[in-house]
Amino acid sequence: MKTQTTKDLERLLEKKFNDRNDFFVFECTYGWYGKEIVDCVMYNCQREIHCFEIKQSVQDFHSKNALSFFGNKNYFVMPYELYEKIKNELYNEYPNVGVYVPIKTPTYGENNYVYDVYDQLLCIKQARKQELKADKEVILSSMLRSMQRDLNRKSRFEYE
Repeated sequence: MKTQTTKDLERLLEKKFNDRNDFFVFECTYGWYGKEIVDCVMYNCQREIHCFEIKQSVQDFHSKNALSFFGNKNYFVMPYELYEKIKNELYNEYPNVGVYVPIKTPTYGENNYVYDVYDQLLCIKQARKQELKADKEVILSSMLRSMQRDLNRKSRFEYE
């Protein structure tokens, strides 16, 4: 089961993508018989693949689940409080991996600005571009298979 924090981070990550230029899928199983799952994979019009790992807590960050960073750019998506707790580890162990955190942007309320909702992601550590660590064709076919899974799930629920 996903926590509310994970669902919120997924929603903000999806909102970050450009509908016309970014093709993405959540929970992408890599490879034909793969057991490795990437929280989110995005392919853009610059022909780059970005991998995103969503982490919600220190325990989640240190879990034994594999970090699937095989993209041209790779990112963690996490609450800022978690970033503050583990930032030394991030810079030492993952120097090429970027970090996105949710932020609150001002909305105009009665008589002043109000900062009450996390409504977008901010990149506070830029990922360094690198060569793919996996075969591009396998990554793209894995994305297509996962997209088809999601499409089948959606259509199944629509007609029941």
